Formats: sequence, structure tokens, C-alpha cells
Amino acid sequence: MNLSEVREKLADLPEVDESQMHLDRLGRLQKELQKRDLSGILLYDPINIRYATGCRNMQIWTMHNSARYCLVPAEGKATLFDFVNCKHLSAGMETIEESRPGTLWYNHTAGSKRGSLIESWADELADVIGERCAGTRIVVDRLDTDGRHALEARNISVGFGQDVIEYARCIKTPEELKAQKQSALVCETALGEMRKQTAPGVSENELWSTLVSINSNLGGDYIETRLVVSGTNTNPWYTEASERQIQAGELLGIDTDMIGPYGYNTDISRTWLCHPGTPSEEQKTIYKLSYEQIHHNMSLLKAGVSFREFAEKAWKMPPRYSALDCGVLTHGTGMCNEYPQIPPIHLFERTGYDGVFEENMTISVESYIGEPGQKNGVKLEEMVRITSTGYELVANFPFEEELLA
Repeated sequence: MNLSEVREKLADLPEVDESQMHLDRLGRLQKELQKRDLSGILLYDPINIRYATGCRNMQIWTMHNSARYCLVPAEGKATLFDFVNCKHLSAGMETIEESRPGTLWYNHTAGSKRGSLIESWADELADVIGERCAGTRIVVDRLDTDGRHALEARNISVGFGQDVIEYARCIKTPEELKAQKQSALVCETALGEMRKQTAPGVSENELWSTLVSINSNLGGDYIETRLVVSGTNTNPWYTEASERQIQAGELLGIDTDMIGPYGYNTDISRTWLCHPGTPSEEQKTIYKLSYEQIHHNMSLLKAGVSFREFAEKAWKMPPRYSALDCGVLTHGTGMCNEYPQIPPIHLFERTGYDGVFEENMTISVESYIGEPGQKNGVKLEEMVRITSTGYELVANFPFEEELLA
């Protein structure tokens, strides 16, 4: 594979105006805050910080080390509290008013000083809220109880805010749609190379590393899961890539979960046969059923359709496969898996909620077919943009004609 040729293809796609994308995303978030009469939102999740500001820093590390946080007021620019000596990372960004060093009180860095650090953190944050926000009613995406209590002791009203940013993120702006196309091309390239490399004796880890490598080489960020599995590891689903070597005639199943260029997730799934070999009747049967499920469910999609209506009309899983159903019909896909997530109708009362599909939502349509106790399972998934009349594919990678025959 010639990466230079892929880079040329990426350059031929519509150019992403990153500054405009950052401003548009910040604007969508602030509209959600204003709609709820909120003064601001405090963000700790690094994906949320990147959505609101466009600024990233040690994104995986800060998922489990709360070293960065960001206050977004309902109007105006954000205040970023970053890791020590990291102000240069946000210098000149159109979404950020000021970058300050953050106070770490969550983990090993605090030690016995955790209590005093919480007080310092809350004092500073209360001051910034007073300066930058028109009020003291804020929400947060995640915050330990001690931090919440410290802010409330300073007369800051603190509510749950993840739903606020989820609603902002669910409709993609024009620049986000361009960024998703860039990420999709990288993902399609990686899948094509993985398919070429699928041969007897190749390990799951080797194939997964191809996805990681191509994504990194072409400007992507990371892979959220290790779902590249073969043979008996395809049933049940969610086994992780290992040193298992694929054999001729076995299936290889892949769920990309790829956070690509600009931080956008391309989440599609494919399953194919390792050659030389001829697919068995069982392999073809479950592949056809999985293909039928996602295409039936995609045919129901268009702006205005309610989530409950979609679940009610969705493809019905044959009883023999229902025990291993992945439990999700579709979910939003943006910078990660997002709102909405729609379960099958039999789970709707427990985990479902209503709403409607809207134009420019991007979602992934899921299917897993496997019978308990059997060797084979098939995972297929498509990623689409909702339109006024239906949908269009975001990523486009072929299905397996020999398994559909």
C-alpha cells in the first residue's frame, strides 16, 4: 500500500476549516446552555473538552487522570485549565479566552493534600465563574462528590451536564461532516489492507496493529477497542484481539471503533473469510441474516422518525440467535459513540427513550448474529448520515459476495 497515494486522496476531499469547525461546535454547545438557562458548563471528559474548544492534550491519559478541565460560559470564550506548562497548546485558539494551569486533586498527585487542593481548586473556579459567567447555575459532565460539595459551599449550583453536550454533539456541522469523510477514507484504507493481509497463520494482534498503524500514519488518534477476532473468537462477540492465528476457512470479524483525523470516530464492522477456503452453509446463513438486519433497519431511517417507531419496525432477531444479540440497534457516532442509542424493542422499556432522528445526525447501525455454542459469529455495521428523505453512507466498504451467494 502506498500511503502517499492515500494522502493525495485525502487532499482531494473537501478541505476542513478547523477554525470554523471549532467555532460552530462551541456555538452549538452554548445554544444548548442558553436553552436551559444555564450559566456555563464545566468539562472534564477530554472528548468534551476537544469538542468545545478544539484543543487536545494527552487525551488517553486524561481519560483516567483528571488533569485538564474547561469552563465554557453560555456566552463568550472558554477558560481552559491545562496540565503544567501546556499553555502553548491553546495559544491563539479562537475558542479559548485564557489557559491556566489546572489543580490536580483526583489521583496520586494529590496524596494527603487532597483536601486543601480541593479548596484551592474550588476557590479559583468560583472566581472564574463569577468573572466569566452571567450567573452561578452551571452543569458538569463528571465530578466527584467532594468537588461538587466544595462548589456548592461557594454558592455555585451544580447540575448534571453530560446530556447537554450530548444534544449539542448529535447534529453535525458542515465542517464536521467533512472531517468524518476524511476519517472514513482512512478507515476504508485500513480495512482494505487488513483484508489483503488476512491469511493462514496471521495473528489477530498483527491485523489489529495494521488498523492502528494506518490510522496513526494518516493523522488519526487511536482505536477505542481491540475487536479484531477470528474463528471461535467470533462467537460470542466482544472477545479482544490476541495472539490467536487465523486459519483457512475461518471468519475474521472486525469492529473498527477508529478515532481518526480531527478526532472523529469511524465505527463500522465487517466480517470476511480467510482464504484458501470455501464458506460453510452456517457461515453464509449468519452472514446473510446480519446483512439483512442492517439493511432492513437502514431502510427505516429518515429525519422525523421516532426512536420508538424505529425500534418497533426494526428487523426481528430469530429466537435461536437472540441470546447473543449485541443489544443495540443503532447509536450516534461523532467523536465517539454518542446520543442517541436505541435498543431492540424488547429492551425499550428498560433502557430506551424516545426522540426523533434529525437531519445531519450521523449514526452507526449494528448487527451481530451468532448462535450460542457454535463456532461462527458475524458482525456487520454501517455508518450513515440522516437526511430528510433517508440516509447516505459516511463510510463505504464492500460486503462479501461469496458469503451472500
